[in-house]
Amino acid sequence: MPYLDVIDGAFSFTAPEVFAAQDAGWFADSPLGPLVLRHAEAQELLRDRRLDHGGDDYLRRSGVTSGPIHDWWVPMIVNQDGADHRRLRGLVGRSFTPRTVDLLRPFIRSTTEKLADRITDETEFVEAFANRLPLAVMSELLGVPAADHDVFSVWSSDIGLVFALAADTSTAQRVERAVAGLDGYIDTLIDAKAAHPADDLISRMVAAWRDDATVSRAELRNLLVTLVFGAHDNTRHQISNALVSFAEHPDQWTLLRDRPELAARAVTETMRWRPSAASVFRRAIADFDYRDLPITAGTFVTVAVQTAQRDPRAYPGGRSFDITAVREAPLLQFGAGPHYCLGAALAHAQLEEALPILTRRFGPPTITGEVTWRPAIGTHGPDALPLTFHP
Repeated sequence: MPYLDVIDGAFSFTAPEVFAAQDAGWFADSPLGPLVLRHAEAQELLRDRRLDHGGDDYLRRSGVTSGPIHDWWVPMIVNQDGADHRRLRGLVGRSFTPRTVDLLRPFIRSTTEKLADRITDETEFVEAFANRLPLAVMSELLGVPAADHDVFSVWSSDIGLVFALAADTSTAQRVERAVAGLDGYIDTLIDAKAAHPADDLISRMVAAWRDDATVSRAELRNLLVTLVFGAHDNTRHQISNALVSFAEHPDQWTLLRDRPELAARAVTETMRWRPSAASVFRRAIADFDYRDLPITAGTFVTVAVQTAQRDPRAYPGGRSFDITAVREAPLLQFGAGPHYCLGAALAHAQLEEALPILTRRFGPPTITGEVTWRPAIGTHGPDALPLTFHP
């Protein structure tokens, strides 16, 4: 069985040895346990009810047994199943609808144009654009004052490092500060929206919480902190990842400029090629055999999302980046089944509106300096992305 050291700082899910392991079989061994490399098996296991999210066990293995991170992570909606998951998801689902996302599209377009006005020939793209667009959209959606963007941005970025604790426990203090900051901030917003409701998601969720009493205040706060993280950090990395992909394939940038009707297909391709959720994990809740692999209770199974989303068995020509390709196999980064990510449509909408504007206004990007990356495990993307746009 191949062994892949996924917690090594230099590890990449698209290294030649990883694809060699994928060609040899559907899984490899790793310091975290079995690593799923192929799409079909990954999709099956993400839906398998013999696996859960194992939030408490994940933190314990990362040395966190109490404190703000523990109190946020363990009861989080993604770590709940069955009736509790349906109850929590119901509160969000009633307020966060496809219509809500579509109504945000004009705001996404106007914000993209304003941010593009400030892009210079040489730009640190994360700070200039990738960080600011989802932050503005999230604030518009939730009803967060624009004056709070800068402090809010640090917290909602740092909280995403929770998924990298398995590879780097030194980030725990940053995550803890972010959770504590967001908890306090959201508590203040809940009170403000209860006293003075507006036409925003937090006001609607606060009204539903008070009217139905199906969740506690602590659960409401937890939901909102999780929404903040999902709506900002994941999307900023996905936008940055898309620009890295186009910098590597400038002909595809030009193609999208000439054929903006390919925008939706281009978004799917950029998410497939370099997903912001490069890996996701599940925990076995019972002993069972899956194909040729015995899995014991308590074992963590990690899906190598970025590798599996280039699996040529699921995506013909999947090891090439092609925005014209019709990709029928579903993306894995948003999960599957009852836990499918509520924010997937919002992330897709932001990229679908932004990319045609950027390709119309700028030539293909070139990376002009050192790109600093988040760890491969968990939420993955550049923390800094220096770009030059050609005329």
